[in-house]
Amino acid sequence: MKTVILAEKPSQAKAYAEAFQQRKKRDGYYEIKDPLFTGEVTITYGFGHLVDMVPPGAYDQRWARWSLENLPIFPETFQYEVPTDKRAQFAIVKRELQSANTIIVATDGDREGEAIAWSIIRQAKAFSKEKKYLRLWINSLEKEAIYDGFKDLRPGEYYYPKYKEAKARQNADWLIGMNGSPLYSLLLQNKGIDGSFSLGRVQTPTLYMIFKLQEEINRFKNEPYFEGEGEIRHQNGRFIGKMEPKKTFKTPEALTEELQKLGAHLGVQEGRINKVEKKEKQIRSPRLFSLSSLQSKMNQLMKASAKSTLEAVQGLYESKFLSYPRTDSPYITDNEHRYLVQRLEKYKGFLGIDTIETPELFPKKRYVDASKVQEHHAIIPTKTIPTKERFAKLSRLQQAVYLQVLQTTLAMFASNYIYEETTVLTAVNQLRLKSIGKIPIQQGWQAILNTGKKKKKDLQKLPIIQEGDLVEVELKRLEKETQPPKPYNEGTLITAMKTAGKTLDDNEAQEILKEVEGIGTEATRANIIENLKQRHYIEVNKNELFVTSKGITLCKAVASEPLLTSAEMTARWEGYLRKIGENQGTPEVFLENIKKFILHLLDSVPQQIQQVDLSKEVSGTRQIKAMEKKNDQLGRCPKCQKGVVMLYPKVASCLNAECDFKLWPIVAKKKLTKTNLRELLSKRKTSKVIKGFTGKKGKFDAVLVLKADLTIGFEFPWMDKANSEKESQSE
Repeated sequence: MKTVILAEKPSQAKAYAEAFQQRKKRDGYYEIKDPLFTGEVTITYGFGHLVDMVPPGAYDQRWARWSLENLPIFPETFQYEVPTDKRAQFAIVKRELQSANTIIVATDGDREGEAIAWSIIRQAKAFSKEKKYLRLWINSLEKEAIYDGFKDLRPGEYYYPKYKEAKARQNADWLIGMNGSPLYSLLLQNKGIDGSFSLGRVQTPTLYMIFKLQEEINRFKNEPYFEGEGEIRHQNGRFIGKMEPKKTFKTPEALTEELQKLGAHLGVQEGRINKVEKKEKQIRSPRLFSLSSLQSKMNQLMKASAKSTLEAVQGLYESKFLSYPRTDSPYITDNEHRYLVQRLEKYKGFLGIDTIETPELFPKKRYVDASKVQEHHAIIPTKTIPTKERFAKLSRLQQAVYLQVLQTTLAMFASNYIYEETTVLTAVNQLRLKSIGKIPIQQGWQAILNTGKKKKKDLQKLPIIQEGDLVEVELKRLEKETQPPKPYNEGTLITAMKTAGKTLDDNEAQEILKEVEGIGTEATRANIIENLKQRHYIEVNKNELFVTSKGITLCKAVASEPLLTSAEMTARWEGYLRKIGENQGTPEVFLENIKKFILHLLDSVPQQIQQVDLSKEVSGTRQIKAMEKKNDQLGRCPKCQKGVVMLYPKVASCLNAECDFKLWPIVAKKKLTKTNLRELLSKRKTSKVIKGFTGKKGKFDAVLVLKADLTIGFEFPWMDKANSEKESQSE
C-alpha cells in the first residue's frame, strides 16, 4: 500500500517532511517513514500550478488569430497542458500519483489549493474510484500543527466542490478574456485606437470603480461655505464651541442673519454655561485581522501595496510565525484562543510590555466564534515566537506586519479603553455652542496598540466649569471650502472590492458580515490590482490610484455594459460561484450564463462602440504608441511569434492578449539594460559577458541565454574554452 502526499510547492513539502520521524530527499519528492503511516509514503509537490488552460489556437487554428468573424470562442470541452518548464516535475508527480493507493491533498487549504491539486491529479490521470482521497486542512506550518493535521485528515470529496468552484471561475475568466479582449480591442482599433485591451470578469469592474471615483473627483468644484465658531473664555481657561445644531452657510450674510435671529453677533459678548454633561464611554479593541483588513491597515501605516503585504504575511506563514494568510474571517475558535492564553506572557515579553495588564482571559464573541470560521480563522501569531536575531533578519514590512498582528491579537486580552466625555452647551441668548472634551480614564488595549496621533477634536481639554457660570464669548466666522472625495489607495480599494463598492467608514468596514458578496476573493484581490498596474490601466502616485489614458479609453468603451462595470453584478456572480463551492450550484449553469453574456456582448458592443466619443483618446493613444515604439519596444515575441514584447517598469511582456510570455528585467539581482533584453529576444543570448550577478556563493559574471523553454540561463564561455583545451590536450 502506498500513500502519496501532494504539496503545493517545494517549501511546503519540506515543512511537511520535517514534521515526520524519518525523511529522505529524492529528485522531486521525499520518502517518509513515521508511525502515523503504514506502507510506503512519499511527499511530492507542484510549483504552484503545474497545469494551465491551452490557448484558443490549440482548439481551432482559426482561433489563433484575432478576428471578429471568429468569435465567439466556445470550446466544447476545456483542455489543459503542462508548461514546458514544469514538465520534468510533472512527470515525477504523475508517476507518484498513479502508483498511489491513497492520495492526501495537502496544498493550501483554499479554493486555489483545491484547483491546483485536482487539476494535477486529473491531468496525471490519477483520478480513480480505486484510490482513496484524503484532505489535510491546517492553519499553520509548525511541526505540531502539521502532525496534528495528518492525524485528523478529512475526506477528500468533502472539499471537491471547492475545486469545481475554482475551475468554473477559471473557465469563466478564460471565456470572457478570450472573447471580450479581442472584441473590444478590434473594435477600438477600427476607431483608430491601437493596442490590445484586456478584459476580465473581476478586473474590469474593479477598474471601473476607480474610474467612477476619478470622474467624480474631476467633476467636483470647490464651493465656499461659512461656519460660526466661538472662543469661550472662562476664569479657569479657554475652549472652543461649535454652533449647535451644526449649520453651514453659503454666504457671510446668511451666517450674520442667523446669528441676529438668535440674539448674537460676531465679536465679543456675554454668555452662560447652559449645560455640563459627563459620560463614561468605552471602546473595544479592534477585531482580529482577515487578509483584506490587514492589507488595508498596512497600506494606511506604510503605504504598502496589497501584493507586498500578501507576500510579507505569506513569508511569515512559511517561517511559521503567523497563521494561514488567505482568510476572510476576523474570528478564531476556542482552540486558538486556548493556546494564545497559554503563551500570553511570552508574547508580551517579546513586545516588552510585561507590565501592561491583560485580564480578559475568557473568550469573547467579538473575537472567538467557531460558527463564523468556515475555512480558516483570523490571522494570528502561531505558537512559534521569533528570536530577536531571527526577527532582525525579517524585512521591514514583515517586521511591521508581525508586530501589527501580534499587538492586535494581544489587545483582545486587555481591558477596554475608557474615557470620560464632557459635553458643554454655552448659551448666547438663543444661540447654543457645543464643546466636547475627553479625558482618558483607562488606557486598556491602547497601551498595547499605540494608536498614535489623536484627532484634534479629541484633544480638547475643558477647564473645570459648572452650569450657570458666566463666560465671555468671541464669535468668529470661519470660511471653508467643500472638498472632493479622496482617490482610492490600495487599502481603501481592497475594502471597496470586499463590499462590492459600498462606501463604509473604518468602523463599519470591521463589522462587514461574511454574507456580503464582494468582488474577487481574499486570495485574488491583490493580483487583480497588480494586473491593472502591469497592463497600464492604473498607476500609483503618492499612494493614490489613478486611471491612465488607456484605462479611461477602456472604461468609456465598456460604460454601457453593467455586467462589465457593476461591482454589485460581479458580486452576484461571485455569490453563485460560492454556491458551487457549497454544492448548491453547478458549473454548467454558471458557464451557460457566461456564454449568454458573451453572445450579448457580440451582439450589442459594436453599435455601442460606434456611439462612444473617443476622439481625445485616439489622439492620446497615438502619442503613447509613438513613445512606446521609440523607447520600450524590445522585439518580436519568441513564444507566439505575433506580438511585440514591450518593456514596463517591472516586467517585459507580450502585447498579444492571448500570449503570456514575460521576461524579467532583473536577473540574479542584476538589472538588465534594454540592449541586453533586445539581444535575448533577437539572438537568444547577450553578445557580451554581463558582470555583477549575485548568487548563493556571491558575485559572478556570465553570458545570459534564452533557453528553448523560454527561461533564462547562464553561459560561462571561459569554462567552455578551458574544457575544450583539456580535450585537445588529451588527444
